[in-house]
Amino acid sequence: MGSLDGKVAFITGAGSGIGRGVAERLAREGASICIADMDLEGAERTADLIGQLGAKSLVVKCNVASEQQLREAVEQCGAAFGRLDISVANAGIARGGPVLELALKDWQDQLDVNLTGVFLTVQATARKMVEFGHGGRIVCLASLAAEITGAGIWAYSVTKAGVRMMVRGLGQELGEHGITVNAIGPGVIDTPLAAGLAGEEGGAIRTNLERRTPVGRAGIPADIAGLVNFMAGPDGGFMTGSYVIMDGGLRDARALAPEPDEGIVAESLKIMAEGQKRREKMQPLLDDR
Repeated sequence: MGSLDGKVAFITGAGSGIGRGVAERLAREGASICIADMDLEGAERTADLIGQLGAKSLVVKCNVASEQQLREAVEQCGAAFGRLDISVANAGIARGGPVLELALKDWQDQLDVNLTGVFLTVQATARKMVEFGHGGRIVCLASLAAEITGAGIWAYSVTKAGVRMMVRGLGQELGEHGITVNAIGPGVIDTPLAAGLAGEEGGAIRTNLERRTPVGRAGIPADIAGLVNFMAGPDGGFMTGSYVIMDGGLRDARALAPEPDEGIVAESLKIMAEGQKRREKMQPLLDDR
């Protein structure tokens, strides 16, 4: 038996990366998974993986920047499974750039997804948890960027720092309903969103990252999924309003970063080009709200 047998989890951005890793882990622990993502192709792939584990899942189209889409997705989840116990506000985007050049739309899209989207996810799922009357666990994905920042990434950091503070107030408010709310600050995790930081296996960026990180490797979605499972499971019941960093110790090792060499620059340019293709594919889905 798993620690989450009979539970139902609603996970945003579960079509790839950390969200998919969390969905797989919670499914292994016995939970049924509502896969909420605006990328239905990726969401269906996650559903296939969950099915192979013998768990139940439901795919719902959901852009977290849309209040209406989120409410409808949560309603579908509740109607399909008859309860809602766990909510993971994972969906996020990254839009970098210097302040003299950053487009207002890039700034606003980040706020809409990374900050407002977390608020809307918590609000919609908490309302459903209160309606069902079983309490619940909510986990919000922030970032190590809530702690450290720099040129070009400060706008992303603003949104993640907001999530870090948000959960403190949410934990205070929702405790009376038996709902806990916590946040995780991942470091560099090997996902499509963090490709520019994690690099490629065996590449110059990855080699540099591994040298700088005390545990000697990049993070993987399963690392974060394990912590989500703790927060969502029976051992996390006395934890709320907390923000936990999981970064392999990287937060205190940034001073070890060298100036980029030719290999890092070349790999970065390649990854940036691939990232631009992904952004061009996803932007119309993001704008559909």
